[in-house]
Amino acid sequence: MDRRKFLSSGTIGLGAISMVPSAIFANNNSVSLFSVGEGFNRISNQISHTSVALLPQRFLETHTALMQILAKKGYNFSSSEVVKLSSNCFAIPLSKNPIIGFSTKGLALLIEQKGRCKYYILNENTTIAFNSLIENFSKSSDSHELSLDVAAFSVPKKVIKESHGKENKFVYKNTNGNTITLVGSSKRQVAIVN
Repeated sequence: MDRRKFLSSGTIGLGAISMVPSAIFANNNSVSLFSVGEGFNRISNQISHTSVALLPQRFLETHTALMQILAKKGYNFSSSEVVKLSSNCFAIPLSKNPIIGFSTKGLALLIEQKGRCKYYILNENTTIAFNSLIENFSKSSDSHELSLDVAAFSVPKKVIKESHGKENKFVYKNTNGNTITLVGSSKRQVAIVN
């Protein structure tokens, strides 16, 4: 192919691409909760997908504020649907596609405690720790032939502490009263139950 044909075919190709709406090429797909980790597949019968329009008012206000923050930080998410983990906890699966590197998956939680609703953004490593807690508790329950409520054990009821840094920590109490610490860093992802 000579240079003139190459330039004209390239120009025609770019012209054709410019006429197609960019939304077709953009990645507008939100991440599914089940793609975040295997643990969420194990509690799929205990959770439900809920439309944002059906959220109680206190959750709706916090959800609106959270959506603005997630959009500013460049996260991909579903703005029309949340996952109901319990009556006081909703989850929003997140993904982020950096310019260089691999996409990361995280989780945003809307949690109501003492009549107030707050949001928490778990990064990829803390989300891995949360997923492994659900998965390991479920596997342990199944192997000992116990019918324990995995969602009640793993879902936050009251958040005690959240810290970000070299090691991210998310400390909460579940409905059973256990204190659970999720530790996430580049070197380790651990869930500690007290």
